[in-house]
Amino acid sequence: MKKTGRIFFSISSVLFIIFMWVAIQTFKPIRDVQPDDVIEITGFVTKVEEKSGFDIAITLENDDHYYYINRGLEQGLTIQQLQEELIGKKVTLYSIHRWTIFTRDKIMGHVSKLVVDDRVIFNEIQEEE
Repeated sequence: MKKTGRIFFSISSVLFIIFMWVAIQTFKPIRDVQPDDVIEITGFVTKVEEKSGFDIAITLENDDHYYYINRGLEQGLTIQQLQEELIGKKVTLYSIHRWTIFTRDKIMGHVSKLVVDDRVIFNEIQEEE
């Protein structure tokens, strides 16, 4: 009985540690974004809309991912301005590249940089000096 109790405790401990790592990785806040933290995604914008929490959602043609600028409306961006500048145009999004339980392809929707026509519209990446 004691041996099976130790095995159960060991397995439970390992599973708990794995669970905690997944939870921390999934819900870890995104701060101080570095160039190595992002992946470049290019596509044509089909929709720009306001979402809860002052977020700005960007939909790309033939792409199922949910892209958003976190609290973009608080950072001086407007929905009308972005709709005029982005809809129908090819853009480059720099999205957070991190594995979580919800993003197994490592593409998080958090947009850290937005470029259209070689012009940076939004950037929160800490550029190396």
